[in-house]
Amino acid sequence: MTETDRQILVVDDEPVIRKLLGRVLERSGFQVIMAEDGLDALEKLRHDASVRLVVSDLRMPKCGGLEFVGKAIGEFKRDFEFILLTGDGDKTDAIKALRLGVREFLDKPVDRADLEAAVSNAVERLRDRDQEHERVRQLELENVTQSRNLDSIIRKLGGAEEELIDRLSLISQYRDIETAEHCVRVGLYSQALAEMAGLGADIQRTVRLAGILHDIGKVGVPDEVLLKEGPLSEAEFKIMQRHTEIGYAMLNSSENPVLAQAAVIARHHHEKWRGEGYCSGLTGEDIPLVARLVSIADVYDALRSARRYKPAFDHDVAVSIIVKGDQRTTPDMFDPNLLGLFAQHHDRFDCIYNSMPDKAV
Repeated sequence: MTETDRQILVVDDEPVIRKLLGRVLERSGFQVIMAEDGLDALEKLRHDASVRLVVSDLRMPKCGGLEFVGKAIGEFKRDFEFILLTGDGDKTDAIKALRLGVREFLDKPVDRADLEAAVSNAVERLRDRDQEHERVRQLELENVTQSRNLDSIIRKLGGAEEELIDRLSLISQYRDIETAEHCVRVGLYSQALAEMAGLGADIQRTVRLAGILHDIGKVGVPDEVLLKEGPLSEAEFKIMQRHTEIGYAMLNSSENPVLAQAAVIARHHHEKWRGEGYCSGLTGEDIPLVARLVSIADVYDALRSARRYKPAFDHDVAVSIIVKGDQRTTPDMFDPNLLGLFAQHHDRFDCIYNSMPDKAV
């Protein structure tokens, strides 16, 4: 763990106990931050994104330990370790805390040796998970280091089919005045999500290649709509929606299985799990799986990328919008199983994005 990870948040409504716990932990080499209840602790976490280790009482006024843990996990997308202090009658809540992922419980009054052991175990778990995250990050970097532009991707993938798909994607990119890397990243995100879902290697490869062509139908959208600087009117938006049908018509006549799936993706990647999407208004599992994969990938990359009508958002903001929603995007737009996998492994999306920055075509 780094020096900043030697910080620990102590949450207890009794000042004497806070002071005693803090003294023990400071002697163990930690920088201690104090909070008097769960609400105070949430504020401390909002002001210091480096705090991941927490010792908290379970019974507190205003916001108890169990409520605090749930709020912290829901609000902050960081890797926590919680140590809860329990007393008589707390066992039912302790079981609920276990379901939230809490691994360490100490009975009050707290024994110093038990506290030091619990903190040591929690630090070790954080270290192990950090190492695993770094291992995954390095694997993703290795997978896409040579993929910083379309030509290097073609050399890496090899074969006429891959080159054809990459070249076809350029058609839409020259018209859309966005980056070619956007299309390729969408394919890579979709492949990673398919892998997380346990889908076979053939499907992973297909969705990676087919996903590149998801917006090819934009070649048929008039410039005055496609290149408009401000928000679209209702009539203009209906014209823009036609890119899904145009893309389907362009790709559907092929006997190539990858292009056949690309046609399905082009037509349905704007469908919403709850309905209300386009072009067919499908719901739930009626939406083809390949389109559900690309839907999350496309929204994530669109949020990360600067557009004529919006700035680029950083990774944490993009994840929050997809998982929690905002004025335009809500979680019930997406396949809940795939959304759960995204929420759990979103760092892989961040790695892919950072490994392939936008460049002019």
